[in-house]
Amino acid sequence: MRYLHIVGARPQYMKLAPLVREFNNQGLDFDILHTGQHYDDSMSSNFFTELNIEPPKFQFDNNNKPYPSMISDMINDISSVINDYTDVIVYGDTITTLAGALSSVFSGKKLHHVEAGVRCKNLEMPEEKIRRLVDEASNYLYCLTDSDMDNLSHVGGKVYSVGDLMYENFLSQKIKRIDKSGYIFVTIHREENTREKELTKIVEQLNELSRYRAIVFPIHPRTRSCMEKYGLKLEFDTLDAISYGEVLSYIQCSDCVISDSGGVPKEAYWLGKKSVVVLDGLVYPILEHEKYSVRSDYDNILESLETLEQLPEIENFNLFGDGKTSKKIVEILNG
Repeated sequence: MRYLHIVGARPQYMKLAPLVREFNNQGLDFDILHTGQHYDDSMSSNFFTELNIEPPKFQFDNNNKPYPSMISDMINDISSVINDYTDVIVYGDTITTLAGALSSVFSGKKLHHVEAGVRCKNLEMPEEKIRRLVDEASNYLYCLTDSDMDNLSHVGGKVYSVGDLMYENFLSQKIKRIDKSGYIFVTIHREENTREKELTKIVEQLNELSRYRAIVFPIHPRTRSCMEKYGLKLEFDTLDAISYGEVLSYIQCSDCVISDSGGVPKEAYWLGKKSVVVLDGLVYPILEHEKYSVRSDYDNILESLETLEQLPEIENFNLFGDGKTSKKIVEILNG
């Protein structure tokens, strides 16, 4: 068996890292392909160095393209090398995930989907459609929770509940405390939140919030570019894109988090911090169900923050498995 891991975005690196380490421990034959979905060096190659992962064997450049061009170019790139492999492993719910899945289907390769079965029940979200398409196409589906397994009773592939690779990676980190506290940690980067109407309203609310609460906001390259394009100004100091370790340090010392990320609210939860998630549907609804996250529309952030601060403190830290996910997946692969 020869495996091709396909990644292209920051959360996928967090999932890839522990699984690649276990592949190396067990002597499995694999390579890594990076689609180039994230275009900034600090959002891609620096993460591989920080996570102590070997650099991808295949590195393509598909950044800053319209989505139809991006996915077609990714499929062409992946298809140019995929025939040397028996199995393809994709992660999560990005354009990279879909391109990897389609390339696998077209080439007749076995498809493995890590983080299968996640549902937010909002088909207006592109990520939700990607999850469902990739789950239907997959031969092997690895779920974060038993409830995610329940969403896959209809699929034809083999379904397993293995826990969260991101949690396993989180447990391996040595998080440094920083000399700062009493602030809200913010990340905003999604395409739907960086359109002019939405981003203008988000900036207005963050400026208002900054008048009575400290904010730490590392700005994603896409968000910074869109702010410059629309002539938007923040009334407080910001940071450039920061490393994974720095993200965890800033979350750890924060009061709470505002984010439109899928991964950051989970990292906040593991660090005992609640989050406002600025999305039409939570990527991980279990956090809202347990009252550890509050979903917010782009124009309702301050009200959602007030709701969040009324919720009880986090007590249950075991929603996403036991931190041994990579071993479970490799045991399944070894049959």
